[in-house]
Amino acid sequence: MRQITRRQFLVHAAGATAACEVSRRLSSPLRIAHAQDWPTVVVARGANADSATAILRTALEGIGGIGRFVKPGQTVCIKPNATWAYPPGTASSTDPEVLRSLIQMVRDAGAKRIIVLDRSTLWTAAEALQVSGLGKVMDEMGVEKVIPEGYLAPAKICTMVDFPQAKVPDFRKMPMLKAAVEADVRINMAVAKSHLVTKYTLCLKHMMGFMQQPSALHVQLEQGIADLNTESAIQAHLHILEAIRVRLPVGAARQAGGDDNELTNPRRVKRLNEIVVGTDPVLIDAYGCINYFAIKPQELTHVKFAAEAGVGEIDVEKATAAGRLQTIIVGQPTRTPTPTITPTATNAPTATVTATPTQGPTPTPTRVPTNTPLPTPEPLPTHALPPVGAVTKADRAVGTVGHVANPAPFLSAALIPAAAVIAGVGIAVRQRLERTADAPTPQSEEDSHAGANNAQ
Repeated sequence: MRQITRRQFLVHAAGATAACEVSRRLSSPLRIAHAQDWPTVVVARGANADSATAILRTALEGIGGIGRFVKPGQTVCIKPNATWAYPPGTASSTDPEVLRSLIQMVRDAGAKRIIVLDRSTLWTAAEALQVSGLGKVMDEMGVEKVIPEGYLAPAKICTMVDFPQAKVPDFRKMPMLKAAVEADVRINMAVAKSHLVTKYTLCLKHMMGFMQQPSALHVQLEQGIADLNTESAIQAHLHILEAIRVRLPVGAARQAGGDDNELTNPRRVKRLNEIVVGTDPVLIDAYGCINYFAIKPQELTHVKFAAEAGVGEIDVEKATAAGRLQTIIVGQPTRTPTPTITPTATNAPTATVTATPTQGPTPTPTRVPTNTPLPTPEPLPTHALPPVGAVTKADRAVGTVGHVANPAPFLSAALIPAAAVIAGVGIAVRQRLERTADAPTPQSEEDSHAGANNAQ
C-alpha cells in the first residue's frame, strides 16, 4: 500500500470537503420552507373597554391573520347569524360591528367578491336585517346579499352537495345554497347561545344555515349536524364563535333569541368579551361548552358525534397543553410560531433542532362577567393584514428549514481527530471560494495546521 504524507492527506481532504460544499450549494437534500405552525383555535379575551373590532382582530392575528385564508381576487362567502329580528346587544344575532370588521378585513385582504349569506324563517329577511342592524352594515359595506325567505330556499339558488362520510344515508347528498358552494372561501360566524331543540348552538349547528331546507335534518338532528360538518364542498375554511355576549338558559327555558340584554336580564345575557376563531369547529364548540355553558362537550350530542366522525378534537385540556388551543388577551403580543425541521429526503440523516417557543398556551382564568354595555367601536382599520401563507386542508402544516447533516454517527473514535482536521480545512476552503472566483492560492503547511487548530 502506497504511503502518503500528512500534507498530501490534508490536501486531498480539503478537496473532498470543497467538492461536498459545491454539491450542497447546487442540490440540497432538504427543502427549505417557511410555513408556520399556527394554533388550531385561538380565544381572544378582551375587557369592556375593548371594541368588537379589537377583539376580533386579536383573535385572527393569533391564528395567522385573515390573509392566511383570503387571497387577492377570491370570492368569499360570510355566513353570520342573521335570522332573528331582535336588536343588537341581545346575543340573538351576530353583533353588527363584528360583521362590519370582518367584511373590512376580508376586503383589505384583496377579496374580489364578498357575499353575506344566511336564512330567514320566522320573519321576513327585510325585518330581520333591519331590526338586528345587520342589513345596514351590508348596505354600507356594499356586499352581495343572499338571504332566502322561509324554510325552503328556491331550487334555482341551490345545488346538490355530496357528503360521502355521512352516517345517515339520507344525508349523503343534500341541496345547499349555490353561492356558498361556489365561493373560494367560506367563513362561518356563529353566536354562542342556548337553543330550544339542541340545548345550545355554536359553530357546528350554525352550518345548517347553508342548507336549502334546514328542517330536513330534524329526522335525525344530532347525527345530521355531525354529518353536515364532515368533508364536503360546503365545509367552512374558518369558523368564528362570537361570545362578546352569550345567551344562556334560565332554568328549563332556552331561547335562541329575544329582547333581553345584559342590563334588563343579566341571568339571560352575559357579557364575556370573547371571540373564538379556528379551523376546528369541534374544538371551538367544546371550548364553548365548558367555558360558556358549564357542561362537558360530550353532553352536547352533535359535538360528541362530530368528534367521533373525525371532524375535530374534543379534548380541550389536551389541545391547550399541546398549544393547539391558545388564549390571547387583547393588547398583549401574539405568538409567532417557530418553524421546525422536516426532512424531504431519506438518503441522508438530518439533525433535529428544538426551538424554545416564544409563548406557551395561556391558562384560562376564572371570569366574572359584567353588565357594562359594549363601548363605542373603534374606527375601522384601513390597512390590510399581512398574508402569512395559504391554509392547507389539515391546516397543521409544519415548516422546514435546511440543516447540514451531522457526520458524528458515521465516525469511529479513531477518526474523530481526522474529521476535525477535514472540517477545519473545508471551512477555510469554502470561505475562500466565497471571497473570490479565482483559483485559491496553495496553503502552506503552517496555514493548514492553523485551520485545524481553529476547528478543534
